[in-house]
Amino acid sequence: MLEWTISTNCGKILDNSKNICPACNEKTEKLGIDFLKNRLANLTFVTKTLDIPLIKDYCPQIKSQNTTIEIIILDDLFRYFSFLSLSDGVITDRELEFINELLERNYSQDDISLMGEDKLLDVPLSFECLHELDTFAQNFDMTSVKSCNDLFEAYKFLGKFFITVDEKLDDDVLEKYGDYINDLENALGDYLADDYEMPVFNPKEIGQYVPEEDGLSKEVNQQIPGEGHDLSNEIGYPDSEEEHSLEEYLDKLNKLVGLEKVKKDVNSLINLVQIRKLRKERGITQPPMSLHLVFSGNPGTGKTTVARLLSKIYHEIGLLSKGHLIETDRSGLVGGYVGQTAIKTKEVITQAMGGILFIDEAYSLCSASQNDYGQEAINTILKAMEDNRDDLIVIVAGYPELMERFLHSNPGLESRFNKFIYFDDYNAEELYEIFWKMCDDANLTIDGPGDEYVKQYFAKLYERKPQNFANGRAVRNFFEEVITAQANRLAPKESITDEELNTLTYEDFLVED
Repeated sequence: MLEWTISTNCGKILDNSKNICPACNEKTEKLGIDFLKNRLANLTFVTKTLDIPLIKDYCPQIKSQNTTIEIIILDDLFRYFSFLSLSDGVITDRELEFINELLERNYSQDDISLMGEDKLLDVPLSFECLHELDTFAQNFDMTSVKSCNDLFEAYKFLGKFFITVDEKLDDDVLEKYGDYINDLENALGDYLADDYEMPVFNPKEIGQYVPEEDGLSKEVNQQIPGEGHDLSNEIGYPDSEEEHSLEEYLDKLNKLVGLEKVKKDVNSLINLVQIRKLRKERGITQPPMSLHLVFSGNPGTGKTTVARLLSKIYHEIGLLSKGHLIETDRSGLVGGYVGQTAIKTKEVITQAMGGILFIDEAYSLCSASQNDYGQEAINTILKAMEDNRDDLIVIVAGYPELMERFLHSNPGLESRFNKFIYFDDYNAEELYEIFWKMCDDANLTIDGPGDEYVKQYFAKLYERKPQNFANGRAVRNFFEEVITAQANRLAPKESITDEELNTLTYEDFLVED
């Protein structure tokens, strides 16, 4: 499993064994590839939103090609990562995994080998296209669109994580990375806006890597070119990573949309834990009790959100020493050959110590095949649960029927996972409330006819929902379709007011018509 340890204060990339940054003496944060994928998705979402036929008239480079700006960006990123990978003459498995996971492709080492320095253009085609997109946006007074700057920052940012994916930093690779970023910035010239401001991230020192294992005790003091970013503001759920009181975490839990039964069950569990802790402090004997949990329900019902809040709450009441959440699934636990699974699983467990290990689709670990290594992962997890019962909680999650089958497959699972919390599907009113929350977060409002359409849409969606209904994910997909429709409606206009930018109209909701 690809993972980096980041100082939440100074933004340095650290050795994965570090819980405290040696430079600023502040705590660290574990970031996985999903964090980088979200960062890339934010970039490509803008291009998908504006990648409409009208723009191709402004972009002669792709007008005659049967492709999209998004595909061109991903192809250029592959060339960029291949260049960095070949800088030291060795293509590692983790580098290949990084590329395929981030770009959602299936490249081989041979594909990377075919990419030489001659394949890396001075100005990649994606920047040429985004320059035309920026020009198009400026012509329609969309002054906040600075796609070339966004992509350039992504090159710097993603490159820093790529060159540290093997938990070491080669000086030659660092030098080539720095030279390329400088050359690219010079080549882009006027493509980069002088007044560009990153809307969320503050410049800091991210990029220094401090390896301290396997004899690599040196500190890399070179500052990677570019201002970089303060990762303390760049975590996928910034508010939940700030320090809060127990009351504030409980308030966050109880303010979640819907989930009334879940809230009741979780609050009861918290009360039980608090009383058990009080009895223990006063030396009162009490029977042992498993605190490991089964979260069952359809996707998009808030299981991960509740698990994350629970980890913070347990930390505040003194049950867990750190209170963080480590998310994983079969791919993060199971290896491809004998012996690898136990190593991968132990690594994940080590990262989760002091917090909660959240295993999504846990039933995928159980297979009837004799050549499957999922059972080795289960056995390793069960032993760790027994050995670290005072500072590790495991939550397994997935579809209800499959989770039942999973637990019945192994007596050790049944005895340790005896607390179940079921996440019901959101009803129509709750889906509507979630959609409005997404609008509020994006500074959007809805006109009267559009609002009525949304109510009817979710009423019909809930009435016709399939067995494996996607819940919040379905709302997210619909929201993204609607704001894309709004972009398509507004982009051809010569003048766009702020009110128009911030208002979804009835027309924008006719995405399925």
